[in-house]
Amino acid sequence: MNKQELVEVFKDLHPEDTSGEIIGEVYLDDGTKIQTDSIRIDMDGGRIILASKKSNMHAINNKNWIQELIFYKNKKLKSA
Repeated sequence: MNKQELVEVFKDLHPEDTSGEIIGEVYLDDGTKIQTDSIRIDMDGGRIILASKKSNMHAINNKNWIQELIFYKNKKLKSA
């Protein structure tokens, strides 16, 4: 999936698909499945970043996601 496809998917979501929690799942080559609620989309870098709950990056990833939301909301307010 590329950025344009991701934007297209999110552009016209049904209202019931736009609320609630989201869980990231990673399937490793050894069969391990990791689930996390720490998901950040970095559009500048073209990355989706997932941090497992036990990692030292979990809190940092969540904090950075909050900063992304603040940046987006400020940008939206300036353009209004």
